[in-house]
Amino acid sequence: MIYFLIDNNSLSVYNHSTNKQSFTLADKVKFNTPLSKILNKSKKLNSVIARSLDKISEKVALTNNRVSIVVDDSLLSHSIVIKSKKYKTINDQLKKEAFLKWGDAVENLYFISEEKKSPKNVYHSIAIHHFLREKIKLNFNNFGMNIAYLVPLSSVLTAGLKTSQFATIKNGKKFTFFTNSKKGFMFFKANFSGENKSFEKIIGLLDIPKIKLKDLDKNSLRFIFFNRLKIVEYLDNFISKDVPLLNFVESSRAQIIGGKNNSIKKTYNPSNDGFDYTNLIKNVSSFIISILFLTFVILFFSDYKFLDTSEQLNVQNTQELKKILSPREVELNTSLKVINKLEFVLSGNTKFNDFIVTDDIFEVNNQEVDFDKNISAIHSNISTSFNDLLIKLFEIDSNCKFKVFNTILENKDVKNLVLRFENKDSVLDVVHEIKNFNNVFLRKASFINDETSLHLYLTIIEP
Repeated sequence: MIYFLIDNNSLSVYNHSTNKQSFTLADKVKFNTPLSKILNKSKKLNSVIARSLDKISEKVALTNNRVSIVVDDSLLSHSIVIKSKKYKTINDQLKKEAFLKWGDAVENLYFISEEKKSPKNVYHSIAIHHFLREKIKLNFNNFGMNIAYLVPLSSVLTAGLKTSQFATIKNGKKFTFFTNSKKGFMFFKANFSGENKSFEKIIGLLDIPKIKLKDLDKNSLRFIFFNRLKIVEYLDNFISKDVPLLNFVESSRAQIIGGKNNSIKKTYNPSNDGFDYTNLIKNVSSFIISILFLTFVILFFSDYKFLDTSEQLNVQNTQELKKILSPREVELNTSLKVINKLEFVLSGNTKFNDFIVTDDIFEVNNQEVDFDKNISAIHSNISTSFNDLLIKLFEIDSNCKFKVFNTILENKDVKNLVLRFENKDSVLDVVHEIKNFNNVFLRKASFINDETSLHLYLTIIEP
């Protein structure tokens, strides 16, 4: 299991250290745009997340891993709901009250909710923007990862707390607090910097408790301090022990009831012991009406010439059967689209500081580019081996560097190759070489001026 932490400005990844007993920070990438500013911009959000995973993939093998992702609460929305008898179910109430609070914006939110053992009938609901949820799932899946958990940070921090304890995150003299008190979930911030201290309540039914800076400096069991590494360690422990956590991967509903996972169970309601004559009469009546209607249709059309088999009608069959593309043909068509976009960038007169090219993303200098060029889907009949391809690529650019990850496609071994070029001029020759083979696919290309290196992401099916 690999663990990711997503906040407004960065993406961090943690994995097991060499002794498998603890975790270590594998990499941390800063977003080129804060996520909170682009939550309503689907393509931009997709690009930012894709770029960050591109950078991380250079240092961490991501393919074929199960992952758990923690999302910082600065990117989420919270609400408190007190259960009412005028609603049939708590899920109905959560939807209705969410609309009253968020208005039309509720259509862009994906809700999960919990009720803890104490207090009962008080529900804590957390919402994530559906663009953020879907783009996280899409991009992580594109890198060959399987998302097991997509959890709010607050759910991890409060899962093991007593009602008298506060999960605390410190940043200088600024503090963030989470708790599940006797009156339900509470989330607030405190700032002790400068002459005047200030408190800000984000959500909660109780007033903010009186907290002094000196209370936080003591080793008190009332305040449980968390850093990023401790968050990952707690989450790993909760997953191994199957502790209930809110999970955005699961369905949008109340997930935790009374401190336990609320699983949806299919129910079967057997029929009554007595014979149901009403349904029998309905079925017989429907059958008779159907027979009468069918008889009428046959009589109505019986005199038409198309029923006379002695007369032959000269009708040319023009229906074309749609060809079902194999997985390889789909990959080749996608690769050709990416290649054409990349050639357009590298062969053009436009100066670029950065770009990212995939099947559905085409951005140059952080600007989306319209590309409507018709692509001819003519594929080569020649295949090549992984080793032979590397030899050809090094003949073009002997300074290129690469990493390899193995997967499966069409029940064959597949090599996923990440190439890094310092010399952009040689990349066009590399692309022309790729087009010569029917088992080599270009999935993505990216260039970041700050790193002065261009990356190509290839897939090679062994012949």
